[in-house]
Amino acid sequence: MLVPLLLAVVVPVVYFAAISLTPMPPGARVPEGVWALLPEFEGKLEYRQAWIEAFTTLLCPMLFLCVPLLTGAVSSSCAFMTEKEEGTLETLLLSSMEARSVFSAKITCCTLLSVFLSLAAFAAFFLTVTVVDILTGAPFFLRIDWLVTVFLLMPSLSMFSVVFISFIMTRARSTGEAMQTVGYLILPVAALYLVQFTGAFRLHWTVLLAVAAVLAVAAVILYNISAQKFQPEKLFAQQPEDGAP
Repeated sequence: MLVPLLLAVVVPVVYFAAISLTPMPPGARVPEGVWALLPEFEGKLEYRQAWIEAFTTLLCPMLFLCVPLLTGAVSSSCAFMTEKEEGTLETLLLSSMEARSVFSAKITCCTLLSVFLSLAAFAAFFLTVTVVDILTGAPFFLRIDWLVTVFLLMPSLSMFSVVFISFIMTRARSTGEAMQTVGYLILPVAALYLVQFTGAFRLHWTVLLAVAAVLAVAAVILYNISAQKFQPEKLFAQQPEDGAP
C-alpha cells in the first residue's frame, strides 16, 4: 500500500512543489522537443503550466502503471510462492477441492486486489493533480488517454502481472525470486513511455487500447497454460536444492 502512495502521490507532489518553488528566469522557454509532444497546447501555456502538462500526460501514466504491476506481482507471489514454501499449498491441492478451482480463486483474488489498490492510487492521484491544475491554471489532465489507461490498460496489466507470476512458479525457488521478476515487466512499460521523449512517436489512446487488448489476450493464454501446470505432481516433483524437505 505504501508503493502506490509513493508513486501516485508523493512523487507528483515533489515534482509540483519543485516546479512551483523554483525561480523562473526571465524569458524562460520550454524546449521545442517538449512542445512537439504537446502540439495542441503550443503557445497557449505558460512555462510552469507546460511542464505540469508534460509531466501529467507523459510520465505520470508510466508511474501509475507501475502500481498494478507491483501490487499484482507481490500479491500473487505471496499467494503462490509463500504457500508453496510453507507447505500449505501442497495440503490445499491434496484436499477435495479441484486444483483448477484453487488456481482460479487465487488469480481472481490477486487481480481484484491489484485493481482495487490501483484505483485507490488513482483516486489519490486525481485529487492531487486536480488541486494543482486549479491552482496553476494548467489544463485538466483527465482526457481519453487517461480513461483508457485507467479502465482498460490497468486491469489488463494487473491480470497479466498476476498470471505471469503463476506461470513462472515452477521455475522460481522463493517468494523473493518471484518478486524480482517484476523488473522484467516494468522495463517494457518504462521504455514505451520514455521513448516518447526521443520524438519518435507520441502514445495515442488508440495505441494504448491496442496494448490493453494484447495484454488481455496474453493473460488469457498464460492463464490456461499455468492452470494446466497447477497440479501437485508438477508443482512438487522437484525438491528445493537447499536441502529443505
